[in-house]
Parts: sequence; structure tokens; C-alpha cells
Amino acid sequence: MRPKVALFVMLAVLVTLIVLPASASASITLTPKEKRVVSLINKIRANRDLPKLWVKPCLVRAARAHSAEMGAQQYFDHDSYNGETFSRRLIRHGYRRAGYSYWKVGENLAWGGGLYSAPEVVVDRWMHSRTHRAIILTKTFRNIGIGVKVCEAGYCGCSAPVTFFTLDLGRRIQ
Repeated sequence: MRPKVALFVMLAVLVTLIVLPASASASITLTPKEKRVVSLINKIRANRDLPKLWVKPCLVRAARAHSAEMGAQQYFDHDSYNGETFSRRLIRHGYRRAGYSYWKVGENLAWGGGLYSAPEVVVDRWMHSRTHRAIILTKTFRNIGIGVKVCEAGYCGCSAPVTFFTLDLGRRIQ
């Protein structure tokens, strides 16, 4: 009987070591500004009878990394500093195409200082841009990731801190 108990304990420990770290890394906590962007976008979508977007941790990590990179490297573009496209960046961060029959992504970017770094202003600017609004209102999207990063060094002639926003949206169907 003791060997069976020992085997059970070892299996339980192994499962704990394998499952818990994966679950812990799968969850993510949004900052207040990130939460506000998600809330505003979901409210806009709800007002148009569009499905709610669910936060996908891998999209948040991709968006945060891109906002941080734009601030650190002092550029503003959907492509990464090394030339990687935004879709390749999303795949690299875990929003993979493999194993899915349908895969679609979209991205919005913004930056601003002072009052122009408020989530309400950023989302309003996106909604007043035909192309940015189209991404937010894409009916098929179900997942959202947002990354907000303050760059203390400023940007583009602005010496005061500015905030970079990266919004990644997507949908995968198996």
C-alpha cells in the first residue's frame, strides 16, 4: 500500500509543478489605464450590439512589449524596431495560427502627453479615425490585449513624458 501512496504523492507534486506555473503565467493584471481602455471599447461595442472582447494575456504581453519598445527606441510604427510585423509579434507572444482554421488580428496605436494620454481621449481619437474605428468595430474579434507605457523621455519633440498605447485585437477558431 505504501508504494501506491508514494506514487500518488509524487504524481500530485508533478501535476502541481506542471499545472500551477502555467496557470499563474496565463493570468495577467491590467493597469488602471489598460482596464479603462478595455472597458471603453467594450462599452462602444455593446452599444452597437457587437460581442464583448475578452482579455487574452498573450495579447496583453505583446501589446505591452510593443509600447515599451516604441518608447525606448523612440519610434511609432506597427512594425517592431527590428522590422517584425505586428502579426508576427503576436504569434511570437503566443497568439498562434497553428491549429486554428480561422485567425484574424488587428492593431491600433496611439501616443500622447498630458491630457492626450487619457484613455478616454485615446479611444475617442481612434473612434474618429475611419481605419481605427473599423478595427475596434470588427464584428469577428473576440480577444483584446492592451499595453500602455509611459516614456519619461518624451517623444517627437515633446520633452515631457508621453504615453504609448498598443491595442491588439484578434479571433481564433479551431
